[in-house]
Parts: sequence; structure tokens; C-alpha cells
Amino acid sequence: MQVARALLFAGCLVACSRDEARPRFELGVRRMAVPAPADVGRACSDVADTRVCWGPGPTDVRRVERAGRPQSERGWRCAGQGKDQRCEDRRFASDAFTCNDAQCTQRHPRMPDDGEWECADLDGVVVCRGWAQAAGVVQAPPDLGWYCGARAGTQHERVCVDLAPDRPPHEPWNCSFSHESEGAPRLCQRGGAGPLGRECAGGCPFGSVCAADRCLPLEPAPGCWIDKDCGAGQKCAHGSCREVPR
Repeated sequence: MQVARALLFAGCLVACSRDEARPRFELGVRRMAVPAPADVGRACSDVADTRVCWGPGPTDVRRVERAGRPQSERGWRCAGQGKDQRCEDRRFASDAFTCNDAQCTQRHPRMPDDGEWECADLDGVVVCRGWAQAAGVVQAPPDLGWYCGARAGTQHERVCVDLAPDRPPHEPWNCSFSHESEGAPRLCQRGGAGPLGRECAGGCPFGSVCAADRCLPLEPAPGCWIDKDCGAGQKCAHGSCREVPR
């Protein structure tokens, strides 16, 4: 069975590389190439239902057209830029939300990998801090789409950022993580301003800018969990230290 799955995955990559403009989907395929021809600059990422590119300068932020993806019940999460973008079906590596009119819960939220993590949802951006794996432990492959770096001032902690986490349908939702032993780890309640990628009306959170009428994040540089992790004149915003305007 494992051999068959490997062959199916390899076959998809070969087929997709032959026609980059037309992504192809086969039943049971977990990950596939989905070129993003509108990408520009140094790096790009999905943010909610839109797409952002950064560079060449450190504060250059542009909203670009997001490439179409094959049909999927829970959508796709992607990483990479331009012709090198690859996407994975969201039904892998996390549970679907269970919803009623007022709230949604996710029993097994998406994590950067199979290590030990503590996470928070900040303006629809998931930020997690984790600890180094014990020596000799074989890790599963990391989840696609995270930005990760060492936490400032520590030797064994990491900070990872997901700009396009799983979300319930029909925004807006206000989501949070619970670290109690009982209940679902992730809870989303109806209401709130909505995640980054929303319209700029009402202003944009610290660590983001208004570009093409959307609140879009600055390029991630993960390294902080709290403000004290940053230097003088900086605050921690969505896992990255940012200069505080004077």
C-alpha cells in the first residue's frame, strides 16, 4: 500500500510538471504542484482567502492574484512561490471543524510537526512555540506552510507561524486555543473582526499594512513569543519582532 501511494504521488508530480498552467487532481493525492504565475518579489504566501508577496524591500507588501486550485471539500494549503508552489489537501494532518450556529470546535488542530507545541491565534494567524525533540527520536515530516525560527534568548525553543490556518467557513470567526485537558483544543466563536486578509476598514493590526484594500502581514521573521523576546523599541507581532512607530 505504501509503495502504491508513493507511485501515485510521484505520478502526480510528473503529470503536473508537464503542464504547469493546469493543475491536475487525482483521487487520493495528498500533495501536488500548483504553479502561481502572478507571484512577484522575494517570497509569497496565502493569507486567508487572498495572497501576499513581499520584497524586494523589507516593507514592500503586495496583494496578488491567487492561482486556482483543484476542488477539495476543505481546500488546500500551499507553500513555495511561482512555479515552485506546492499544495496539500487540508483533510490531511488535522480534523475538520464541528460547528453549530454560534461556535466551531476542532479536536485535533494543525501543528508544525509532531513535537510539543503551545499555540495562540492572533488576528487569524496561528503562532506556536515548541521545544526541541529528544535525541534519537525520529520525527514525522513537518506540516506544509509554516514559517519557523529559533526563539530569541533561548537554546531549545522554536517559534512557528501559519498565515493561512484552518478556519471554519463563512467568516467572521474569533478563534483561540485551549490548553486544558478537557474540551477541544481549538474553539472558534461567531463574530470578531475576521483574520488578516480582511478589508482595511477600521484599521489594520500592528505588524500588518493595508495593501490593495486588505490588511496584509509583513514578511514573517519568526523569533518571539512575547514582547520581552524583542529588543528596545520593538514588540512581538504574529511571532516576529517589529519596530514600534514613534
